[in-house]
Amino acid sequence: MVTRISNNMVYYNFLSSLNKSLNKQYTLQEQLADGKAIHRPSDDPVKTMRSLRFTVSLTENEEYTKHVSDARSWMETTDGALYDINNVIQSARELVIGGIEPNPAIAYETIAEQLDGLINHMVELGNTKLGDRYIFAGQADRMNSKPPFERQNVPAAVATAAGLFEADGVTPQTDQVVYNGDTQKISMVIKPGAVTPAQDSVNLTGQDLFGDPDTHALTAVDMDGDGTNDTKICDVFNMLIQIKQEFQKNPPDLTWLSGTGLGNIDKIHDQVLKAQTTIGSRSVAYEMAENMLTKFNTQINADIGANEDLDLSKGIVDFKTAETVYRTALSVGARIMPVSLADFLN
Repeated sequence: MVTRISNNMVYYNFLSSLNKSLNKQYTLQEQLADGKAIHRPSDDPVKTMRSLRFTVSLTENEEYTKHVSDARSWMETTDGALYDINNVIQSARELVIGGIEPNPAIAYETIAEQLDGLINHMVELGNTKLGDRYIFAGQADRMNSKPPFERQNVPAAVATAAGLFEADGVTPQTDQVVYNGDTQKISMVIKPGAVTPAQDSVNLTGQDLFGDPDTHALTAVDMDGDGTNDTKICDVFNMLIQIKQEFQKNPPDLTWLSGTGLGNIDKIHDQVLKAQTTIGSRSVAYEMAENMLTKFNTQINADIGANEDLDLSKGIVDFKTAETVYRTALSVGARIMPVSLADFLN
């Protein structure tokens, strides 16, 4: 059976083939323009799916990298504050040692004044901020809340009820430093999975740093008389305040200062060193994580490039081939299209 081929069929098939050739040339031109092999899912469905997976992985990895950067900034600020706090404690220790000598070079009143200044400076260090956040306030770290540490005068009745006394055990210790923060950790996740504060936390709270060196807790007292112990007293500051108040007496109890007083300072020093060790080891872990995430970012970007980038040499050859095919089709069409029955009738 012979199929009749009309001029319309010839024209239609020719134009259809010519359009496909032109579309192929356009696609290659689009790819060469930006060096990308994929512009729409229909270009290559398999590569498109692979590219989506790579993009999701890269987004997650970049978010973890940002967390690591924020965490390291937080811990570096914390470490700097701890270094300064340690210097304050060392200065206090030197003052006490100088004051308990048989013939001290500095008057007791002067030692007390200098200790008072060191206590105030340590309160300022406890209120260290990173941006708009207090680093030792737990999760109550925003500047729109109270500073985490405030030096206040506690009513004598409250101090007596709470068992807060000066070194002689008689006079209530009304000069106190209170803590307005909380004991919650701030976690910055750097890998998939559940949040684990023991591994992900980047902060030290007021309780961690200034709580009782033996119990690692803060003394709670009822400051407003409502029957609730809702005010936390910082035991580390109180130990220093007791020493200062002892030097204000005439004469101070040098036996207590050389024993309990210096012993308390050594406990505070050990607690700060432990905090520095904790932050230091955590910082090393985050630095290693940052290096790993950076390598992952590099690898994922390389995978994306290998999946999406056009092979330029192959693309140029393909484009030249498509261009030749298109020009050839135009040339052939120019010969075929005008031929019809009318040409022979003439």
